[in-house]
Amino acid sequence: MDRLQQLQVFRRVVETGNITRAGRDLGMSQPSVSRIVGELEHRLGVPLLLRSPRGLSPTEAGAVFHQEAVRILDALEEAEAKARGLQSVPTGLVRIACVASFYNALVLPWLAPFLLANPGMSVEARLAAQPVDLVEEGIDLGIRLGPIRQQSLIARRLGRVDFALFAAPSYLARAGLPDGPEALARHEFCALRGQRPNDLLLLEGPDGATASVAMQGRVASDDISAVLVAAEAGLGIALLAPWSVIGQVATGRLVPVLPGWRAEPREVHAVWPGGRALPRRVRAVLDLLVEKAAAEPRLRAR
Repeated sequence: MDRLQQLQVFRRVVETGNITRAGRDLGMSQPSVSRIVGELEHRLGVPLLLRSPRGLSPTEAGAVFHQEAVRILDALEEAEAKARGLQSVPTGLVRIACVASFYNALVLPWLAPFLLANPGMSVEARLAAQPVDLVEEGIDLGIRLGPIRQQSLIARRLGRVDFALFAAPSYLARAGLPDGPEALARHEFCALRGQRPNDLLLLEGPDGATASVAMQGRVASDDISAVLVAAEAGLGIALLAPWSVIGQVATGRLVPVLPGWRAEPREVHAVWPGGRALPRRVRAVLDLLVEKAAAEPRLRAR
């Protein structure tokens, strides 16, 4: 059995969590993938995968083996690229994890010209409301808004994003337009999960004044898109990035609340697992993100 093929198959099975999908991605039949994984487990003498109704996940030994398999395959890819003299021509697949709204508004438009100019490159997006385990899910680059809590990740700053308050005219007609931050205590919020009721919302005014408000409301979600829908439906005030609601404001579906007041900006970083060199294909995408972010006014929060 080709050990390199075993590494490739096992890597894709872990990254997809599904034998059938891994086979489809690799151009192999489901029985062939199952056989290769079984032979690998037999050769190593340890179970590498946990099987459940929700899919496949690596055992402790499987997670370690997957991490080493990724390192070996990436190093081989880089060595082959150098041998072919392709250092300046990136090729291959890059998997990116990001919040959907940020990816659709910024990252994908940045990537489009790059992909058109580099036909050997492809991108797969894992759009998730909450941070995912990059190693476990086989992600090359993550884009995080907010603090980086995993010490094992390497981070490159891309900028920071402002957040402001918006509400639907129907909500303001019912609840009234706040005339100052202190009035927000009488209002309902559509909150992102983590912004729990009674969480303090810290605001800064145009003259440097600050205020804190206990957020109250009956609607919360871990997806900013759902928060936006709830705000448009008149269920409360939402804390949103101004550039993400340009269309809603232009059409009157949302209006600013307390213009000039902003919440604390959130830092934006590109992150990747530490302990291994970035393959050229990943480095090319990272360099693109850094270049585009530096020229992006929407990432220059005050």
